[in-house]
Amino acid sequence: MPADHGRDGARTIVIVGMGATYPGADTAAGLWDLVAQNRDACTEVPQGRWLVDPDEAFDSRPAQPDRVCSKRGGFVATPRVEALALKLPPDRVQSLDPLHKLAIAAAHAAWQDAQLARVDPARVGVVLGNVVLPTETSARLTADLLGRAFDHALGLDADNVPPLDPYAAFPAGLPAALVAQALGLSGPAFTIDAACASSLYAVKLGMDWLRAGRADAMLCGGVSRPDSLYTQMGFTQLRALSPRGRPAPFDREADGLVVAEGAGVVVLKRLDDALAHGDRIRGVVAGVGLSNDQSGELLAPSTDGQLEAMKRAYSEAGWTPAEVDLVECHATGTPRGDAVELESLQTLWRQAGAEHRPVIGSVKSNVGHALTAAGAA
Repeated sequence: MPADHGRDGARTIVIVGMGATYPGADTAAGLWDLVAQNRDACTEVPQGRWLVDPDEAFDSRPAQPDRVCSKRGGFVATPRVEALALKLPPDRVQSLDPLHKLAIAAAHAAWQDAQLARVDPARVGVVLGNVVLPTETSARLTADLLGRAFDHALGLDADNVPPLDPYAAFPAGLPAALVAQALGLSGPAFTIDAACASSLYAVKLGMDWLRAGRADAMLCGGVSRPDSLYTQMGFTQLRALSPRGRPAPFDREADGLVVAEGAGVVVLKRLDDALAHGDRIRGVVAGVGLSNDQSGELLAPSTDGQLEAMKRAYSEAGWTPAEVDLVECHATGTPRGDAVELESLQTLWRQAGAEHRPVIGSVKSNVGHALTAAGAA
């Protein structure tokens, strides 16, 4: 790790807690084990997950209307949060969408991993990345409402349709608010959707609140748990989904991404506070770089945009590329996107005159592409 460049303890932001649920790993430690064991946790879609039979939805030909070219993905079981000590009514917890349970489970684990006895809950906030797509429950809610309308038009009896949680109609901003309620936090709580950058962007926003003195701890990260049939079919139509269902970043045999579910949350504090509270410091966020991709496309980002973001991050950290031993890449397994990212890294190292070449990799080879929770992994 690069040497300390003289950190200001009131502005330096550190990670003091971690919580995660990803395919094949329901804890942060489990995710590390998955990486260390070189395992691919992607599987076929679980029984009963989709509103249609997976075999009926499958078509190996590319981009067929209303069909998926692969039944494999990175799937997670819905966490059992009912047993956790949450500040939500038990019946409310029971009816939550899997998306909300996933976010609460990861945030609760991160919360338990940090030292927060001396932190005022009123000064703790939550920022989560969350993909704004129909969730499993909202999809069923829509189907039921449409079904009732059709049944009424046909003069059929639809009174036997079971009611669904009305909160399922609000999949966009609700996860952060529910996490805050569940943990008894009354600081800022909101979600963002900046696509694959969302969970890292959430960390940047959390850092800003801490540096401005408007919070004393922030829970930041991302969650992704839409109805997976939507994402599977959508990426099929974009010709971005791997027909093999195997995530293979930077591999010559890579044929697309594998969509995954998951959640990852970290607790951030100012360094001075973390030391005073006796936290175990998991890492230092030395710098963040943001840029607009400008000329990039959905599946082929811009080298210029990537370079600008990386240069700004290195500048803020006071590092040079020569000091870095490992680069965790975005690297989704789409040949075009991976090629652009590799070109960006090579250009940055060349412009910096760095002869040292770091190890590169992507956790997507283990868990797939978790969209708004990918950066948190």
